[in-house]
Amino acid sequence: MWYDAPMKRMSIRIMALLCALCLLCIQACAADGEGEEKAGERLFSDVSESDWFYGPVSYLAEEGILCGFEDGTFRPKDTLTEAQLIKLMLKPWMPEDPEEPDGSRWWTPYVEFGLREGILTEEDLTSITAEASRLRVAQLLARLPLLPADEKTRAVPDTDRILGEIADLEEIPEDARDGVILVYAAGLMEGYDDNCFHPERTLTRAEGAAVILRLLLPEERLPKLRYPVPEEWFSDALILGNSHCGGLSMYGDMPYPDFCFSYGGSIFTGLSTVCRDRHERSFTLRSLLEQKQYAKIILVYGTNEMGYDIYYLRPFFAAFLDKLAEVQPEAEIWLCTAPPVNPEMIRGEKEEPEEEQEQAEKQEEEEEPEEEQEEIFTVEKCLAINALIAELAESKGLGLIDVFSLFADEDGILPPECTGDGIHLTRECYRAWGQWLAVAVGTDSPMEWTEEESAAEEGFPAEEAQEGLPEEEAPEEEAPEEEIPEEELSEEELSEEELSEEEPPSE
Repeated sequence: MWYDAPMKRMSIRIMALLCALCLLCIQACAADGEGEEKAGERLFSDVSESDWFYGPVSYLAEEGILCGFEDGTFRPKDTLTEAQLIKLMLKPWMPEDPEEPDGSRWWTPYVEFGLREGILTEEDLTSITAEASRLRVAQLLARLPLLPADEKTRAVPDTDRILGEIADLEEIPEDARDGVILVYAAGLMEGYDDNCFHPERTLTRAEGAAVILRLLLPEERLPKLRYPVPEEWFSDALILGNSHCGGLSMYGDMPYPDFCFSYGGSIFTGLSTVCRDRHERSFTLRSLLEQKQYAKIILVYGTNEMGYDIYYLRPFFAAFLDKLAEVQPEAEIWLCTAPPVNPEMIRGEKEEPEEEQEQAEKQEEEEEPEEEQEEIFTVEKCLAINALIAELAESKGLGLIDVFSLFADEDGILPPECTGDGIHLTRECYRAWGQWLAVAVGTDSPMEWTEEESAAEEGFPAEEAQEGLPEEEAPEEEAPEEEIPEEELSEEELSEEELSEEEPPSE
């Protein structure tokens, strides 16, 4: 087959390439329809290392797949043409570098190769000089072997599932949908923020380079779509955490999992945490975990830990995870990142009329300056705590669920329509979180849920499951607050008693 040809271009790893690129001169090759590219110390005069497309462009240029123009530019913002796309997608598969003829028909060897191998048709030549639309890019890429070679058929993923990811899929011509679905599922292309594919839009030359890089290097491909797990998957799961966990229990539309949440709860209270279930019954986390073995535990923490120094917090967080794994050795543990916050709403900042604003400023000038208190809930602290959560998940081999990215806007802030106080979510957003969890813990292929695995056979879910939870009442008096020394402690030195003594900041 044509795609079994040796590909010496794929032997160089991209990171090594980028490090050495500044020391290399670029091999002269026929440009993308505009003559020859000139060699020089800099890759292209309009491409710098700070550009998001520097990696794809530099890799393809060094491999001789992509060329610039006679004036030494790449013109990343120019619209990609179909001829340029055909060259980029076919040249890596050609056994030898073709000689491009001078003149306006520089694409001839690539078209001839595509026709000979059955990738292109004569009809494709009618639009060879046209701008490449996103639909056209998807159609042409879908003719390449994007799926594993051992698959006998190139069956596309579940259309109904992807329909939820591509809102305008039904607007795409029926005979072109399979191509869009295939490149989308293969991680070559993705939709926009409005969940639409927008087939009529075009690609820039920089965007085209990024798509071809994903084609050549599977590790660079976009995350694949995941099949959500059936709701019964949560029948042997415990969702544990702070008041966000309580919001999920009340509004997340999740009837199967057990919940253990504590208002203002944090990891410092450890297994001594007095938590509640969806029926507001109180019990300690220890009594729950000693009575029932779970297959999955999802932790919802991070918000109330934002007031602590990350280096001080890490050993306590790690020790809590270790203790949890010790008590529940069969459980698969997942960590949720903390949802974003809205600092302005937390501070109560509102736009005031100009006159009122001037009066307030004068009053502030007359009053004695007060000592400013450090804000606890900020975007920077939210990002820092989530970086810690991600690091702990990776170092301990735990699952990671990125809740932050689900709700954060482009500035990393919780949108006002999703919160009433800047921290907690609205009912609709907790419901969206609950529904999204099934995708976040999903799989790359459909999961068959058999009757033997069904929670109903084991005595859950929903109402029956809650009957088995312990019913210890929360103590009326809180334990006296003790000071935790702020010296460095190893994870082994942190006992369960130490974890339960710290008083977390109020949520």
